[in-house]
Amino acid sequence: MVELSGRESRLIWRQALPAAFTTWGLLWQGIRAGVPDDVYHGGTTVTTVRADVEGGELGFADGSTERFDLLIGADGYQSRLRRLVNPGSRLNYAGYVLWRGTCDENLLTDPVLREVTRRGAVTACFDGGHAILYHIPSIPGFEHGATPGGRLLNWGVYGGLPAWFRLEGEAWIPPGRVTDDLARHLLRLVDERLSTGWRELVRKTGTAGMAIQPIFDVTTPTYVSGRVMLMGDAGTVARPHTGAGAVKALRDALALERIAGEHGTWASALAAYDAERCQEGNATVELGRRIGRAQVEDTPRWADMTQADFQRWVQEAVANRSRYLYPELGDD
Repeated sequence: MVELSGRESRLIWRQALPAAFTTWGLLWQGIRAGVPDDVYHGGTTVTTVRADVEGGELGFADGSTERFDLLIGADGYQSRLRRLVNPGSRLNYAGYVLWRGTCDENLLTDPVLREVTRRGAVTACFDGGHAILYHIPSIPGFEHGATPGGRLLNWGVYGGLPAWFRLEGEAWIPPGRVTDDLARHLLRLVDERLSTGWRELVRKTGTAGMAIQPIFDVTTPTYVSGRVMLMGDAGTVARPHTGAGAVKALRDALALERIAGEHGTWASALAAYDAERCQEGNATVELGRRIGRAQVEDTPRWADMTQADFQRWVQEAVANRSRYLYPELGDD
């Protein structure tokens, strides 16, 4: 953890990072490789969903329908099946966004940042937000891909949007859609709050490598309704501070496999899954909200913070929950 203010920086915390950084593309490829082609229907659009106590029926864009014993909603943070299971659940906008960028690692020339990211990830703290930087594997065909044998850099800056911009619905702004005016707002933020190395990296990335992720979250009273169940971000959506997006989905899937082997009926299996995973999902959302307040909405005076201050700050933010990346600071 590094505190930066303009051109000044100092290290205020260092710790082991029990995490592996990857890309959604590589993660998807690995999962897809385990699904036989004859049961995978890519590009199939679901238009209707009907469910009852005996199963569910999906309607498709070509007019066909098919009935299933179980419907699993793993359709992401804008899940349609979440609205079926919990009609009252709505995404809550946190009031800030994550400005994201991906670029060739060779664009980073600052020697301090290069050394720190070579060994792990770095977080730069500033009033009203923070930035994070780490390596990810290269992706074949990515237009800003790494040089042969190299890696990519992923950077993110948490902060607000310009006053004149209004979000449209719940969608993120993908690479290639970030306008020059939006990029200039980010560059002003970076110029005011971060060091020269960060400023150069953001500028070199350019708008083609930038994206904007509005920060949403949602809790839910249940993951199950009849023979419909939710998984991953379709169930609950936690802020990315928790590092729980893919991990939460994988843990949901592993829990379903285990629980299904322990129960003899759909009713008892789904009740057990709901009791375990809905509670965990909601707790992770609450954790993300606490961290969001501590790291973006109500940041401390970084310039005055000692290592002991930082340790107390982390303990208060994560409330001694070992599900986050500071387990050595917790009680459990």
